[in-house]
Amino acid sequence: MALSIAGSDSCAGAGIQADLKTFSALGVYGCTVITAITAQNTMEVSSISEIDVDTVKKQIQSIMIDITPDAIKIGMVYNKSVIQLLCDLLKGSKKPIVLDPIFAAGSGGKLLLDDALDHFISELVPISTLITPNLMEAEKLTGLQIKSYSDAIESASLIKKFGAKNVIIKGCRFGRKFVTDVLLDSKDNLVKISNLHLQIKEIHGSGCTFSAAATAFLSKGFKMVDVCQLANQYVNNAIKNAITLGKGLDVSNPISSFYEDANRHNVLHSLQCAINKIHLLDRFGILVPETQSNIVFALPDARSIHHIAGVKGRVIKIGHMARAASLVEFGASIHVASAILAYMTNNRLIRSAMNIKFDNKILSICQSLFPLSEYDRHAEPIHMKELEGKSVFWGIKHALEKNPTSEVIYHKGDIGKEPMTIIFGTDPMNVISKIEKILKRY
Repeated sequence: MALSIAGSDSCAGAGIQADLKTFSALGVYGCTVITAITAQNTMEVSSISEIDVDTVKKQIQSIMIDITPDAIKIGMVYNKSVIQLLCDLLKGSKKPIVLDPIFAAGSGGKLLLDDALDHFISELVPISTLITPNLMEAEKLTGLQIKSYSDAIESASLIKKFGAKNVIIKGCRFGRKFVTDVLLDSKDNLVKISNLHLQIKEIHGSGCTFSAAATAFLSKGFKMVDVCQLANQYVNNAIKNAITLGKGLDVSNPISSFYEDANRHNVLHSLQCAINKIHLLDRFGILVPETQSNIVFALPDARSIHHIAGVKGRVIKIGHMARAASLVEFGASIHVASAILAYMTNNRLIRSAMNIKFDNKILSICQSLFPLSEYDRHAEPIHMKELEGKSVFWGIKHALEKNPTSEVIYHKGDIGKEPMTIIFGTDPMNVISKIEKILKRY
């Protein structure tokens, strides 16, 4: 379990809200102590309401008498009274404390009172296991200008002299290509963690996401260098997947990796279950066309064939049976994946499809079972025929204009192109159940 002591951000890009998202995405239960309530959006901090120090104290006590955190994060503290309280209550704690120096919002709002900075340095820095300033925050803490790696190392050394056990200065970019976090650990070992510089503007909440991730990994018992490398990797992904919400800064997306990994797992698992079902179905091979079949399943927000899983090498006919030629993976299909991409522009709930052969008997069966439509490949624009996969995309869109609820779409072929039937469904097992109905009547 991890405890976040921080301010509330009404647009949920930073502060307590970002911390809870990060803890949850990393599999850590999060508790909270709110020190201030901010009214802010992606453009500005319009007001700050301080939580009285007694209420902050009662929040901490209510957690500590019942739940023991494995790591603690301190974010926005705002004033001297809260700083002194945290020092009094947490000094001597055997649990790791991550201190995120929250001095200002990315949009420019001041989040630490001017008269509290000295108190912050004298009372909170010495109790921190890890302090996570960015360049601006490190300069404010030390009074040094940081224009090189040697300046960053000198600044980290000075912050260690203030009492911090480990210091990581984030976002050092002294060249055009890389951004580097500089870690000076408790044994004075220096570690540089670098990523390619992303051509994006400042991101709201990235600092909170980093410190919360570090807290989560510390709560799981990782070593400090691993904590910082993992947190760096995590926040880099959150920045790459930042969300544009309003008119100001883009917002860090700390649950993007969790969401993506979960969806990818579900897609691959569901597709493999459908393949297993195909292997067991007697006579399935008689529906496989000469060019073979493929079955695909798309991520909910699929935008390209690389977001759609299929069978590498396709589903092949072996006598009257059918077998997957290889494993399921993303980007394995072009034509059936293009078909589902086209369908998802019409209905995003339809995420799976499989192609089978076309003949008049299959057409008659499908007409009796499902809403269907067709397209004529002879009518396809020449420029579409020249692009791999675009023929199918054009055809499915054309067919859906005729019948937007089609569950089966077919074409009767063209010169050098085999006639084909494509069965659509919400998921792979839904598609297979429809093909089973066709197979029973065939």
